[in-house]
Formats: sequence, structure tokens, C-alpha cells
Amino acid sequence: MKEEILDEIRNQVVTELIKKRPWISEIDFQSESQSFRDLSSGLGPFTELLERANCTDLFINANDGVWIKEGAGLKKLDYLINEELLINFIRLQALRVGKHFDQAHPAIDLELSEGIRLHALFPPLVEHGVHVSIRVNQKQAHPNCNDFYGEVLTLIIESKRNFLISGGTGSGKTTFLSHLIEKIPEEQRILVIEDTREILAKHSHMLRLQSRGSNSEGLGAYSARELIRQALRMRPDRIYLGEVRGSDVLDLLLALNTGHEGSGGTIHANSPRDVPNRVAALAMTIGIPREGALALFASSINLIIHLDGKRDGNRISSISRVVAREKSVFVEEILSVDEDFSLENLLALKKALIL
Repeated sequence: MKEEILDEIRNQVVTELIKKRPWISEIDFQSESQSFRDLSSGLGPFTELLERANCTDLFINANDGVWIKEGAGLKKLDYLINEELLINFIRLQALRVGKHFDQAHPAIDLELSEGIRLHALFPPLVEHGVHVSIRVNQKQAHPNCNDFYGEVLTLIIESKRNFLISGGTGSGKTTFLSHLIEKIPEEQRILVIEDTREILAKHSHMLRLQSRGSNSEGLGAYSARELIRQALRMRPDRIYLGEVRGSDVLDLLLALNTGHEGSGGTIHANSPRDVPNRVAALAMTIGIPREGALALFASSINLIIHLDGKRDGNRISSISRVVAREKSVFVEEILSVDEDFSLENLLALKKALIL
């Protein structure tokens, strides 16, 4: 219904354009009409590119053109986006959420539509013009998604072990978390906390809480830390943090110690063994001693699920358990996945989760 109304408004504007400028050539008319449709649509001048089935990342590097990621690598496109139209579109989207994009406000993060986020920089922070990075959250099956994969997801959820999903940028952490959430029984109440809407899971009892930054007057900010505290008052069965990236790590770990079994989140890390140190480093930014942070981590997190997107797209690399011994924290691998899941993999994981 909303899109039908927008189409009607666009058609009325185009009709008025014809009435007021009857001398305009057919080529100029088509160009102006397309520019208006791009400006007023949800994806703006990126519509054609972002509708490509396998697009996961799009980059507009000012005078260096347009680059796209469709699978494992980046490639440059023979495609031009008018910078004036680009800036006007970003400014329009910014105004809709009380933000500005100009020399006084040269950096911005926006959500274009479900699962698509935009980051843009304005000169003088970058050279030669506006730079834009767009991330598309592809909620699709992993390359090694088969019957065993589905059973692994079910095992993790049924075990009610708290977990962190680790991996590099673009490794598929959010996609994997979405798949996990869809395995949760519908009678369980789920709270998802994000700064941008990226978790696209379909679940009848999933509530979304979304943090926000301050407006141009410096007011209205609401952090993930505050949302975690609110979530605890909403009687959830499970809590998921879209990405652990700062001081929110403390509130998440404390929440996982309060009976919300099977909860977790995602975190950037190069390997499972890097995760404890990454968590400790984040906690130390708010004055938590390293030893205390590691102790809290070991008592809150049971599993680390690591994803590797370097070779053939999003894939599970390993599943490890967190073990505390003699005031130290260890990460022990219980499942390594080379290519596909096998019955042997599944039995090993099932045995480990029962222990």
C-alpha cells in the first residue's frame, strides 16, 4: 500500500512537470523523471545495483567510480552515479531521521531499507568528493547449508548454551544468527538489540530494540547498553545483541548470567582464540580489569561459533567451547568443518554439547 501511494505521488509530479515544461525534450524528460524516481525511492540511485541477486557490498569512491562485491571479491563497474543526485538522496534520507549531511556533519550512518545500511563521508574527511559504503545483509543459506547444517543449528539452540558468533567483516555472522533464531520454538520470547536492522529472522515472538545516536542538537541518543537493561525488564527467554562492539559487552555478559540461557551475539574476531582477548579489551575501555572481564566471559559464554568468508563465501569454520582452568580461560575446538558437515561432525558436536 505504501509503495502504491508513492507511485501515485511520483506520477502526479511527473504529470505536473509535463504541464509546466512542455518544451522539454523526450531525452531530458526521461532523465529528469528517472532522477526524481531515484531520489524519492527507498534505495535511490542505488536501486538497480542493489537489486542484483548476489550483491553484498557496494562502494562509491567519488571520482574512482563504483565497486561491487558479489561473492568472494570486488569488481569495478562501468557505472556512473551523479554526485549531486547522490548527495541530495543522502540528505533526504538523513532529514527523515533528524540528521544532516554536509561539511558541518560530514559522516553519517543510515538504514535504507530492511537489511541495507549506508555509511557516507563528506569532504574534507575524504578527498575528491563523497564516498559511500553500502552493506546488504543477504539472508541466504550458507554454501555448506545442508541437512546436517540444519541439525547443527538445532543442536546449538536446544542445548541452551550461550554463544558468540565470531568472524571478520562480511563473514556472515548476522546471517548465521538469523538462521539460529528461526530454530527457536515459537513459545519462547526473544529480544533482539541492534543499532541497524540487520537480523532478518522470521519468528512469531521476536521483539526488536534499536539503539540510536543523538540528533543534530546532540539529543535523543539511546545506547545498546541502555536497551539491554530495558530488555531485562521485559521478561525475555533469550536476548541477542546484533554486534558486540564496545561497552555494551559488560551489560551483555551480565545479562547472560541472569538465567537467559541460549542467548548471545556476534563479535569481530580473526579466530575463536582471539575472542576472549577481544572481549577483555572492550571491557577494559570502561575500566573493568582484564582478569575480571575474562572471569565474567568464562562464566557467561559457553560456545564460540567461528565463520570464515575468505574462500567461498559465508561458512562455518569451527565450533569451540570456553573452558576456565586455574584462573585462565581456554578455547577448545570441538568441531572443525573443512568443506561440508558430516555425520561424524554431527555426532562429535552432539557429544560435546551433552557434556
